[in-house]
Amino acid sequence: MQKAEFDELFDQVISEELIRRGFVQRGKSFFLSGGDRQLAWIRGGGRFAAPGSIAHLVCFRYSFLRDKNEVVPKEAPGDAGNYPWVFDAELLPTTKAPDWRFEASRLMGLPYGRYNFAGVAQSIVRADLSERRDGFLRYATWAASLSADEAAAQMRPFADEYWVARLWLDDYETAKSSGLTT
Repeated sequence: MQKAEFDELFDQVISEELIRRGFVQRGKSFFLSGGDRQLAWIRGGGRFAAPGSIAHLVCFRYSFLRDKNEVVPKEAPGDAGNYPWVFDAELLPTTKAPDWRFEASRLMGLPYGRYNFAGVAQSIVRADLSERRDGFLRYATWAASLSADEAAAQMRPFADEYWVARLWLDDYETAKSSGLTT
């Protein structure tokens, strides 16, 4: 399969469904801000690009969290490093909620998954993309159900070693004392 054919198929299987669900497309990535949550499916370009493949990951954050510049973004950030929960999009079809826990080390080396479409039949690529889309929708459902208290509890063990975990834990405490979370 060639790049143009893949991009058309990606639009049919992934883009149209995510846009229908309220995601906004920026470049080849998708972002959703709803209530106190932000989700993203980010396709990497530049150093992540390679002929015949895409690199991609999925992300989740609470919208009241500061980014690495210590500012609360007005919209879902385009930089995956500003999301506490980052996950290899290639693993979505075979993983479930227990695998999607906060892991600070993922922020040090973002876990972009690579999907190779070169030389693959259209029917197989369509099926593979459908599996990833369905996995992402499960990930989105999980993100919507993760309470702020559970999110903070997942970060707490990393606070001593990772400044960003401490930053985000402070944000959870501030949000809780301000009544922004339950």
